[in-house]
Amino acid sequence: MKTALTFSLMSFFGLTIAQSPITLNNSNMPGSNDTLRYSNANISSVGNYTQTGTNFNWNFSGLVSTSQGRRDYKASFSTPYAFFFLGVNEYGEKVADTLGAGPLTITNYYNYYKKQTSPTNAYVVDGAGMTFSSVPVPSYYTDKDELYLFPLSYPKHDSTTFKFSTPTTTLLPIKYSKTGYRITDCDGWGSITTPYGTTNCLRIVTTQYSKDTIKNSFVPFPVGFNNYTRSYQWLTTNSKIPYLEITGNLVGNNFTITQVRYRDNYIAPIPNSIDKIKDISALEMYPNPVIDKLYINFKYVSSYEIYDIAGKLLNFSNSLENNFIDCSQYQQGLYVLKINSNDKAYYYKFIKN
Repeated sequence: MKTALTFSLMSFFGLTIAQSPITLNNSNMPGSNDTLRYSNANISSVGNYTQTGTNFNWNFSGLVSTSQGRRDYKASFSTPYAFFFLGVNEYGEKVADTLGAGPLTITNYYNYYKKQTSPTNAYVVDGAGMTFSSVPVPSYYTDKDELYLFPLSYPKHDSTTFKFSTPTTTLLPIKYSKTGYRITDCDGWGSITTPYGTTNCLRIVTTQYSKDTIKNSFVPFPVGFNNYTRSYQWLTTNSKIPYLEITGNLVGNNFTITQVRYRDNYIAPIPNSIDKIKDISALEMYPNPVIDKLYINFKYVSSYEIYDIAGKLLNFSNSLENNFIDCSQYQQGLYVLKINSNDKAYYYKFIKN
């Protein structure tokens, strides 16, 4: 767990680290055999993400990690759909083992990206590979979605179009298509601080305006709907994926955050409960998230322990005085409370704000 001093030093260096805007190219994007870890963050821990400027210092050191994920990129020839997505600069990322349910189940879903130089120098979404009833089914962008146009530097404004569709075939129980355009603005540069560290960055805002259409055996006529999304991204020269990405839905001028994630190191998983409490009323733990006092109402507590998400023991006590635990000394983040009771152990997660 990082100390307050660490964050202070990080913030200090963040004031001096950015001296001129960086420039990004295809070499700064994900490629073959890149394994990139990230943490999902509690939305309420983000703070002000709309501020921007030149030589600006964004401080998101207070982000609270709630879970972790990993993005794996493989050369196309190392993926199940190599025959359909050929090319030295083509890369596949497995998105899901299974999508849908019942007769609409799709398995082994991959997205494919390409580092292209012509007709434009860009990092694009090329298509998707999926399997239905053991049959591989490729889907393509007839108008590729340019996620980033290069060179990417400050200031920059661009607008691109895209068009995607699953094939018209009886092999798939559902047909999905989308068409629209993407507007991207590089509206700031400077340095960014997260729990992962401090580094130089470009800040971009990209908004996708898409008209999506679905048709399946249950709904024989096409059903269309607007799908407007926005993403605030802080990009760096060495993180490959956004150092911080805040995404959400756009309805009119109202933006609602749905996901926050930042580049991170691997964190050891938190242990699951050893023994499930059959009587759920046996435990009351509040408030969660907690600021200072975490109140515990448990039938019998012989001792308790508190661990950080790396598994480091922070506190051990043989008693629970006044039925609360003083959490005021802990940094913001996710913790594990271990309660020992009658030779059994119970684990519970709580968040410190």
